[in-house]
Amino acid sequence: MIINERILRLIVTLSEELHFGRAAAALHLSQPALSGTLKSLERDLGVRIFHRTSRNVELTEAGRVLVAEARRLIQESERAVSLVRGCSPEVLGPLRIGYPATMNIHWMAALVAHARNGFPAPGVEFVSSEAAGLRDELAKRTLQAAFFAGAPRDPDFHSVKLFREDFCAVAASNRPLDRYAPLELFRLRDEPVVWLCREADPFLYDSFMDLCAVQGYRPMIAQQVRTFGECLQFAREGLGITFLPYSMMPARGDDSVKFISMAQGALHVQYTLAWIKSSGADRVDRFIKFAQERVPGKSPRSPAAAAC
Repeated sequence: MIINERILRLIVTLSEELHFGRAAAALHLSQPALSGTLKSLERDLGVRIFHRTSRNVELTEAGRVLVAEARRLIQESERAVSLVRGCSPEVLGPLRIGYPATMNIHWMAALVAHARNGFPAPGVEFVSSEAAGLRDELAKRTLQAAFFAGAPRDPDFHSVKLFREDFCAVAASNRPLDRYAPLELFRLRDEPVVWLCREADPFLYDSFMDLCAVQGYRPMIAQQVRTFGECLQFAREGLGITFLPYSMMPARGDDSVKFISMAQGALHVQYTLAWIKSSGADRVDRFIKFAQERVPGKSPRSPAAAAC
């Protein structure tokens, strides 16, 4: 087996998590795939890298040596890429800009359309990815910038706030919560909540929980999911209330759920654009200005927002 960067990152991640399930989730692999790769590597090297029992995962002495070297090689690889890209005033090819599924998709689609028609050649390539993956790709400079729902807390990143969007509470139609509209958070303290797991978007999750904590509200999360679509469907089935930004509201005519307005700004998402200063900085700066010029004057709401 050739020890490439993927294998090195696999070993480092497992050494940090010391848990096959969590490591597999972080690497976006199945647990059997992770176990199989590790077994093949240990067989080829002729040594054990991890001691594994039904309860514990621990590095062996050989494993500690390998992890130390893996970290060094990854850092050297990233440094080499950064140095090479820094030799040229411009990055060849289009700018690669990432965005997560939790981004306001109506605004994002309009921005993509504007960029295709109005951004200077060689243009922009937009990449859809999970939020944590965007952070990693940005750090490795395989993306030149990325949008986030929330703000990545990384000292190496520069970022600008774009616009804010309020949340509505969403509940099954048989829940009488709409009589309190605009809804105050203290009325929800005993309500089961369907919400995104942190792995789906750590930046949105953290900012959402911080807002709740500031207002003395601790969501009683009964079901964790990965998409806003799941949040809506689980709420529709009466499995708990959820919260959706206005732009995620479905079209009118669905009487199985209620969209309940909340005090303005009580719960919201702050969309940001982040980047790392590197080669091609002039084009990145032009794109940042391009995106800022298309920020709505106030928090965007889809046509369905009138239902709230």
